[in-house]
Amino acid sequence: MQAICKWFFILIIFTSLPVFALEKGGISYDGIDYSKLNASKIRTEADAFWDKYEQTNDLAFLTTATAKYYVLTKINPLDIYSIVQLAKSYGELGNYKYAKSYFNRAISIDKNDPYTNYYYAEFYFKRNNYRKALRYYMIAYDSSYSNNENLNIKIATIYEKFADLHKAKYYYERAYSINSSSGYSKDKIIQLQSILGESK
Repeated sequence: MQAICKWFFILIIFTSLPVFALEKGGISYDGIDYSKLNASKIRTEADAFWDKYEQTNDLAFLTTATAKYYVLTKINPLDIYSIVQLAKSYGELGNYKYAKSYFNRAISIDKNDPYTNYYYAEFYFKRNNYRKALRYYMIAYDSSYSNNENLNIKIATIYEKFADLHKAKYYYERAYSINSSSGYSKDKIIQLQSILGESK
Protein backbone atom coordinates (compact mmCIF):
# COMPACT_ATOMS: atom_id res chain seq x y z
CA MET A 1 0.00 0.00 0.00
CA GLN A 2 2.83 2.39 0.92
CA ALA A 3 4.58 1.66 -2.39
CA ILE A 4 1.36 2.33 -4.33
CA CYS A 5 0.89 5.67 -2.53
CA LYS A 6 4.49 6.63 -3.29
CA TRP A 7 4.13 5.89 -7.01
CA PHE A 8 0.80 7.68 -7.11
CA PHE A 9 2.45 10.70 -5.48
CA ILE A 10 5.20 10.67 -8.13
CA LEU A 11 2.59 10.40 -10.89
CA ILE A 12 0.66 13.40 -9.54
CA ILE A 13 3.81 15.51 -9.35
CA PHE A 14 4.95 14.44 -12.79
CA THR A 15 1.66 15.25 -14.47
CA SER A 16 1.03 18.57 -12.73
CA LEU A 17 4.53 20.10 -12.64
CA PRO A 18 7.54 19.93 -14.94
CA VAL A 19 11.05 18.88 -13.90
CA PHE A 20 11.01 17.33 -10.44
CA ALA A 21 13.03 15.05 -8.23
CA LEU A 22 12.05 13.08 -5.15
CA GLU A 23 14.80 13.09 -2.53
CA LYS A 24 14.69 11.31 0.85
CA GLY A 25 10.94 11.80 1.26
CA GLY A 26 10.98 15.48 0.33
CA ILE A 27 10.36 17.16 -2.98
CA SER A 28 12.80 19.36 -4.83
CA TYR A 29 12.32 21.11 -8.15
CA ASP A 30 14.97 22.32 -10.57
CA GLY A 31 14.82 24.59 -13.56
CA ILE A 32 11.64 26.46 -12.64
CA ASP A 33 11.45 30.24 -12.52
CA TYR A 34 9.07 30.48 -9.57
CA SER A 35 8.52 34.19 -10.12
CA LYS A 36 6.57 33.31 -13.28
CA LEU A 37 4.05 31.15 -11.43
CA ASN A 38 0.66 32.43 -10.29
CA ALA A 39 0.80 32.04 -6.50
CA SER A 40 -2.82 33.05 -5.98
CA LYS A 41 -4.09 30.43 -8.44
CA ILE A 42 -1.85 27.71 -6.99
CA ARG A 43 -2.97 28.53 -3.45
CA THR A 44 -6.63 28.33 -4.45
CA GLU A 45 -5.98 24.94 -6.06
CA ALA A 46 -3.94 23.70 -3.09
CA ASP A 47 -6.65 24.70 -0.62
CA ALA A 48 -9.32 23.05 -2.77
CA PHE A 49 -7.38 19.77 -2.82
CA TRP A 50 -6.76 20.05 0.94
CA ASP A 51 -10.48 20.56 1.57
CA LYS A 52 -11.30 17.54 -0.60
CA TYR A 53 -8.80 15.47 1.36
CA GLU A 54 -10.36 16.53 4.68
CA GLN A 55 -13.80 15.57 3.36
CA THR A 56 -12.79 12.21 1.89
CA ASN A 57 -9.42 11.12 3.40
CA ASP A 58 -8.39 10.34 -0.17
CA LEU A 59 -4.58 10.40 -0.40
CA ALA A 60 -4.76 11.47 -4.04
CA PHE A 61 -6.09 14.85 -2.93
CA LEU A 62 -3.54 15.13 -0.13
CA THR A 63 -0.53 14.39 -2.34
CA THR A 64 -1.65 16.98 -4.89
CA ALA A 65 -2.19 19.58 -2.15
CA THR A 66 1.25 18.78 -0.71
CA ALA A 67 2.94 19.33 -4.06
CA LYS A 68 1.18 22.65 -4.59
CA TYR A 69 1.97 23.92 -1.07
CA TYR A 70 5.58 23.00 -1.68
CA VAL A 71 5.64 25.12 -4.84
CA LEU A 72 4.11 28.01 -2.90
CA THR A 73 6.97 27.83 -0.38
CA LYS A 74 9.38 28.13 -3.29
CA ILE A 75 7.53 31.12 -4.74
CA ASN A 76 7.56 32.88 -1.38
CA PRO A 77 9.87 31.28 1.23
CA LEU A 78 8.46 33.58 3.95
CA ASP A 79 4.78 32.74 3.42
CA ILE A 80 3.86 31.27 6.78
CA TYR A 81 0.46 29.99 5.63
CA SER A 82 1.96 27.83 2.86
CA ILE A 83 4.76 26.58 5.12
CA VAL A 84 2.28 25.54 7.82
CA GLN A 85 -0.04 23.90 5.28
CA LEU A 86 2.94 21.96 3.95
CA ALA A 87 3.85 20.93 7.51
CA LYS A 88 0.28 19.77 8.11
CA SER A 89 0.33 17.84 4.83
CA TYR A 90 3.54 16.03 5.71
CA GLY A 91 2.06 15.23 9.12
CA GLU A 92 -0.95 13.64 7.44
CA LEU A 93 1.37 11.68 5.14
CA GLY A 94 3.19 10.31 8.20
CA ASN A 95 6.46 12.09 7.47
CA TYR A 96 6.88 13.60 10.93
CA LYS A 97 10.47 14.66 10.34
CA TYR A 98 9.46 16.91 7.43
CA ALA A 99 6.34 18.09 9.25
CA LYS A 100 8.36 19.28 12.25
CA SER A 101 10.99 20.79 9.98
CA TYR A 102 8.41 22.98 8.24
CA PHE A 103 6.65 23.90 11.48
CA ASN A 104 10.02 24.97 12.88
CA ARG A 105 10.71 26.95 9.71
CA ALA A 106 7.46 28.88 10.24
CA ILE A 107 8.35 29.41 13.92
CA SER A 108 11.74 30.81 12.87
CA ILE A 109 9.94 33.43 10.75
CA ASP A 110 7.55 34.45 13.54
CA LYS A 111 7.70 32.54 16.82
CA ASN A 112 4.41 34.07 18.01
CA ASP A 113 2.34 33.52 14.88
CA PRO A 114 -0.97 32.10 16.18
CA TYR A 115 -1.73 30.04 13.06
CA THR A 116 1.65 28.29 13.22
CA ASN A 117 1.48 27.64 16.94
CA TYR A 118 -2.12 26.41 16.85
CA TYR A 119 -1.40 23.80 14.20
CA TYR A 120 1.95 22.82 15.69
CA ALA A 121 0.01 22.18 18.91
CA GLU A 122 -2.56 20.15 16.94
CA PHE A 123 0.29 18.08 15.50
CA TYR A 124 1.47 17.18 19.01
CA PHE A 125 -2.04 16.78 20.44
CA LYS A 126 -2.90 14.15 17.81
CA ARG A 127 0.22 12.26 18.85
CA ASN A 128 -0.59 12.45 22.60
CA ASN A 129 2.39 14.68 23.36
CA TYR A 130 0.30 16.94 25.59
CA ARG A 131 3.12 18.94 27.16
CA LYS A 132 4.39 20.16 23.81
CA ALA A 133 0.83 20.65 22.58
CA LEU A 134 0.03 22.84 25.58
CA ARG A 135 3.16 24.91 25.02
CA TYR A 136 2.14 25.80 21.46
CA TYR A 137 -1.57 26.15 22.26
CA MET A 138 -0.71 28.72 24.93
CA ILE A 139 1.42 30.75 22.51
CA ALA A 140 -1.50 30.77 20.06
CA TYR A 141 -3.86 31.69 22.91
CA ASP A 142 -1.67 34.62 23.97
CA SER A 143 -1.21 35.72 20.34
CA SER A 144 -4.84 36.57 19.53
CA TYR A 145 -6.51 33.13 19.49
CA SER A 146 -7.98 33.41 23.02
CA ASN A 147 -11.51 33.62 21.58
CA ASN A 148 -11.14 30.38 19.64
CA GLU A 149 -13.63 27.92 21.18
CA ASN A 150 -11.82 24.80 20.00
CA LEU A 151 -8.50 26.09 21.33
CA ASN A 152 -10.00 26.67 24.78
CA ILE A 153 -11.49 23.17 24.76
CA LYS A 154 -8.14 21.63 23.79
CA ILE A 155 -6.34 23.52 26.58
CA ALA A 156 -9.04 22.46 29.06
CA THR A 157 -8.75 18.85 27.89
CA ILE A 158 -4.99 18.87 28.45
CA TYR A 159 -5.32 20.35 31.94
CA GLU A 160 -7.93 17.69 32.69
CA LYS A 161 -5.45 15.01 31.59
CA PHE A 162 -2.88 16.63 33.89
CA ALA A 163 -5.46 16.52 36.74
CA ASP A 164 -5.38 20.32 37.08
CA LEU A 165 -9.16 20.52 37.32
CA HIS A 166 -9.39 24.19 38.30
CA LYS A 167 -7.53 25.25 35.16
CA ALA A 168 -9.49 22.76 33.08
CA LYS A 169 -12.75 24.24 34.36
CA TYR A 170 -11.53 27.78 33.65
CA TYR A 171 -10.87 27.00 29.98
CA TYR A 172 -14.12 25.08 29.57
CA GLU A 173 -15.86 28.17 30.97
CA ARG A 174 -13.96 30.32 28.46
CA ALA A 175 -15.10 28.01 25.65
CA TYR A 176 -18.69 28.16 26.91
CA SER A 177 -18.58 31.97 27.08
CA ILE A 178 -17.55 32.00 23.41
CA ASN A 179 -20.31 29.57 22.39
CA SER A 180 -23.08 29.21 24.97
CA SER A 181 -24.90 26.71 22.75
CA SER A 182 -22.07 24.21 23.27
CA GLY A 183 -23.54 21.35 25.27
CA TYR A 184 -20.10 19.74 25.51
CA SER A 185 -18.49 22.64 27.40
CA LYS A 186 -21.51 23.04 29.65
CA ASP A 187 -21.51 19.35 30.55
CA LYS A 188 -17.78 19.43 31.31
CA ILE A 189 -18.21 22.45 33.58
CA ILE A 190 -21.01 20.73 35.52
CA GLN A 191 -18.94 17.55 35.78
CA LEU A 192 -15.88 19.40 37.10
CA GLN A 193 -17.96 21.46 39.53
CA SER A 194 -19.27 18.21 40.95
CA ILE A 195 -15.79 16.70 41.28
CA LEU A 196 -14.43 19.90 42.86
CA GLY A 197 -17.37 20.14 45.24
CA GLU A 198 -18.49 23.49 43.92
CA SER A 199 -22.08 24.68 43.88
CA LYS A 200 -23.70 24.86 40.46
